[in-house]
Amino acid sequence: MPHIPYLLILILLPLCGIFFAMCSQDNDKTKGRNVLSVALLSVLANIAFIIAAFLNASSEYGKMQLKETYLWLESPKIMLSFGVDSFSLLLMLGVHLALLIGIWGVRNDYVLQKSRMIFTLLFLSLINGFLAALDIISFFIFFEAMLIPLFMLIGMFGEIKRQAGLFRFMLYNLCGVLLLFAAIMVLYHHNKGALMLNQISDIRMSRTKEIVVWSSIFLAFLSRIPIWPFHSWVSAVSSGIKNPLVFIVANLMPLSGIYSFIRFWPQSMPDTVVFVMAVLEIISVISMLFIALIGLINKDIQYKIFSFMTVYYIFFLLGSFLPTDQILLNVGFSLFAFMIIFAAIEVLVSFQEDEREEKNLSAEGILYKMPRASAVFTFMVFAGLGLPLSAMFINNFVIVSGLLVYNFSTAVVALLALIFVASALLKELFVRRAKVETVSDNLPEDISKLDACFMWMVAIVLLMSLSDPLWFMRG
Repeated sequence: MPHIPYLLILILLPLCGIFFAMCSQDNDKTKGRNVLSVALLSVLANIAFIIAAFLNASSEYGKMQLKETYLWLESPKIMLSFGVDSFSLLLMLGVHLALLIGIWGVRNDYVLQKSRMIFTLLFLSLINGFLAALDIISFFIFFEAMLIPLFMLIGMFGEIKRQAGLFRFMLYNLCGVLLLFAAIMVLYHHNKGALMLNQISDIRMSRTKEIVVWSSIFLAFLSRIPIWPFHSWVSAVSSGIKNPLVFIVANLMPLSGIYSFIRFWPQSMPDTVVFVMAVLEIISVISMLFIALIGLINKDIQYKIFSFMTVYYIFFLLGSFLPTDQILLNVGFSLFAFMIIFAAIEVLVSFQEDEREEKNLSAEGILYKMPRASAVFTFMVFAGLGLPLSAMFINNFVIVSGLLVYNFSTAVVALLALIFVASALLKELFVRRAKVETVSDNLPEDISKLDACFMWMVAIVLLMSLSDPLWFMRG
């Protein structure tokens, strides 16, 4: 049987989608449906290839499979190496499902639809390459390139009022790229050639060089995660994004920071890394608690969602520091469900906010007038809180128990932060009747039956992930 380059296909298929999207012609009658169809087909085709890759791989964590190598440069000789394990494949699937939900959420928004879909497909291609990269050069290329579609989407569709905040956000991320580039160049020179990610922990350097290299690497990865005190720049951008698809793309970026920590984390830690890890844990728990408290008191629903996502991303980051492969697989299972949940919540909230602004309604009691949206939204919020409706239920318990054994104080603060963000989201579930009845012809329109069916299909995917997101690989 001929070898199928699954990973190269996963990178190239969205680029093919970009080509067809650019060639597609839409008029007043089609209203962007052609380019939307191209984007949906590209994402669905990639999902099919991810499932096929799963069926040709084992579910074991850390066992890199489906390896592919391509020559990039002859002199110096640089090879681009790709490979995946169950963890990276699961994250790929979660990203695709989150973007599929986001694309569905903007299917009736015809403003600059072609540009939005093109940059979304470019982001999808690049994040696939990032999650499949095995060597430091491939890793860096995709780590850096993901910023291009992100900045374009935020700049074109983010509706950011304060340009200074956007500039600081861009500068913050670009500094992270430069720090990682410097560290990788040192590692490349030290190794006298290309280096695989799993070989980084074997490199021995002087103490000074260790401090510089590992500090640069960790700061670069932290630039993707909204850690205090830099979270304010990221939150200012996120809370200003009104387009659900752009919001989802922007808030998938912290995933790259967590994944980077997991792949770069040395198996045998030098003393320098132990010290940096201790500092990082302190900053992480402070960030969790600080952002959770702001989300609890903030009335802006977009900030509440940002707070929910940021606290959970940092929680998963703390879980990734735990020293067992099984815990890391539990982090992957929770992340898979988490990406789907926050994408669905954002699309539903965006629909609700559009109705409220269009018809000048109060946010209080609006869900009471939208029974279909209310039912799905309630399910997604309960799943996001960790109730037994998705993979987050069991796996979050495993991560918390690991943290309690590893560092009791860290675990307690993390739990407090999770409780605060849960309380912030629960505030949005008040579906009581509004105090002042709305005029009958100014009632908010509920989501369509087609939208409700789509969201309940997403809910079924979450329910099927409850015991094991890789259930389809069994038997």
